[in-house]
Amino acid sequence: MASRAQRWVESAAVVVFPVFAPLALWRLGAKIDSPADLGVLVLCAIAAWMAADFFSGLVHWAGDTWGSVRTPFFGRAFIFPFREHHVDPQAMTRHDFVEVNGACCVVSAPVLVYTALAPLQSLAVDGFLVFLTLGVLATNQCHKWAHTAAAKRPRLVRALQRLRIILSPEHHRRHHIDPFATHYCTASGWMNAPLNAIGFFRALEAVGRAFGAQPRPLDSDPLGEKS
Repeated sequence: MASRAQRWVESAAVVVFPVFAPLALWRLGAKIDSPADLGVLVLCAIAAWMAADFFSGLVHWAGDTWGSVRTPFFGRAFIFPFREHHVDPQAMTRHDFVEVNGACCVVSAPVLVYTALAPLQSLAVDGFLVFLTLGVLATNQCHKWAHTAAAKRPRLVRALQRLRIILSPEHHRRHHIDPFATHYCTASGWMNAPLNAIGFFRALEAVGRAFGAQPRPLDSDPLGEKS
């Protein structure tokens, strides 16, 4: 459960999005002068969605792999939700919008505000940053939908899952096979196959070991109750 201060910060960050996202998108739209410009924005949106998926996997892997729920500052606020998720995967379906998406908003809101207010750069740079912030916002919501019962998912969400545009329950189910060491990406899941193929996260763990850090065994006492 988030502290009162954390809840206030996350709630404030959630409010930022409906205020600044329309402005950032309007500024992008105003820069479209040709079909080629529109094509650039479409490519930016696809690239940003892939990047958001990658970042979701990186954060998910870090929360699953390093530290514990007793780690100062990060333990309760950031690590605990990942570890709890392996014990009770459906818990997030009982959480409200702020609890599910607040942390994503806190991380991406500064970039969104920048894209809405700062002097415009190139169409590609601005487009990528705007769509990246929106993609990061969506990652945990897509994760929640992957655990939500079909009857409670909006029809559009079910359609996007079938098209593999957002994370599907069938795809994400592979992560919840003990020892929870694969398929970390939770926005679309697109990046899981290439990252698994190259052993990306196992390589990062090897780097950590080289510096004396020990990845946590996820299949034993995920909430640290025995320590």
